[in-house]
Amino acid sequence: MAAILSIREIHRVISNRLDEKALANKTLAGIIGDAPSQYSKSPALWNAAFRHFAINAIYLPFDVDAAHLADLLRLLRDSEQFIGVNVTVPHKVRVIDFLDELDAGAARIQAVNTVVRDSSGKLTGYNTDGEGFVDSVLLPTPEHPQGFVSSLDGMDVLLLGAGGSARAVAFHASDHIGKGRLIISNRTLVPARSLAGEIAKLGRRAIVIDEAELPIWAPNAGMIVNATTKGQGGMRKVVPGEATILEPYSALAPATPPMLPENLGARFQSQWQLAARSGIKANNNQSATLAATIPTTTRFYDLIYHPEETVFLRHGRETGHQIMNGKSMIVCQAVIAFCKICRQHFKSPEKDTQATQREIARVMFANW
Repeated sequence: MAAILSIREIHRVISNRLDEKALANKTLAGIIGDAPSQYSKSPALWNAAFRHFAINAIYLPFDVDAAHLADLLRLLRDSEQFIGVNVTVPHKVRVIDFLDELDAGAARIQAVNTVVRDSSGKLTGYNTDGEGFVDSVLLPTPEHPQGFVSSLDGMDVLLLGAGGSARAVAFHASDHIGKGRLIISNRTLVPARSLAGEIAKLGRRAIVIDEAELPIWAPNAGMIVNATTKGQGGMRKVVPGEATILEPYSALAPATPPMLPENLGARFQSQWQLAARSGIKANNNQSATLAATIPTTTRFYDLIYHPEETVFLRHGRETGHQIMNGKSMIVCQAVIAFCKICRQHFKSPEKDTQATQREIARVMFANW
């Protein structure tokens, strides 16, 4: 193995630092995104599961920008120590360009959140987000022992967003809503129309609406799902050299966060707040007003889990709606991904069972 050498090379293409000593004689897995080291719960969940099942592995965050994504995947591919990674924003679509194969589900969605390396170095992409979403709303979880909803059949689902995570939710939700409608709202209409067209080809009902039409459609939805990054904590690097903050915004209303140079340092936060003040107020007022018009039977679901309660969820809670953040989805999709990445440890008949998956979920929920 070239474990230490590979990690030293990895440091050249990621912005966070890894502890090489922690990697000694261990198999390597992790999560790649723009800054998962700052917010991702996945390392805690996976490392707890590794300990519980006595798997000699470690799970680490890799903060990588788009310019270095190919380099990181090449380095990981070349390391015999590496078994797989999860993929988070903003790389779920772009990562496809650097893989050898796509599982049928990921090919349908055209987004990847799990990459598995086999013994020959081949990288195969999967998507467990959609299945994890459905499991999180229908199956019992610690926070919703009876399930978040009893059924999706016949439900109109309003999906906010059309990116990688939204695509996964769209395809899997449409598998379950029967005669219900999938209503897609996105800041830009082209990707939303493309996604709706793909859903329609499967014989499902999909409608595209502009953000300005949310007040018309939201009150008729059985569940509203935020699959955008509006409301997510931390600084967001959207273009090279510039960044913004999305946490103060609700996904239930349009938002135009200002972009400022990253090199402002300690002044970034105060200058950004000043530039964003009026836009945040307009977004929040519009969101709160709309939430108050939506029947309390409508569920508010946010894929974001950092912060635990986004502005979107807060407005839902304050107007009497049942709310759910992305915690359960993260665990549910992680259970599926864990079994794929660690399949050599679970391939025997006695381990490849629903009971094993429930045990993984129990451990991960307990270590959130």
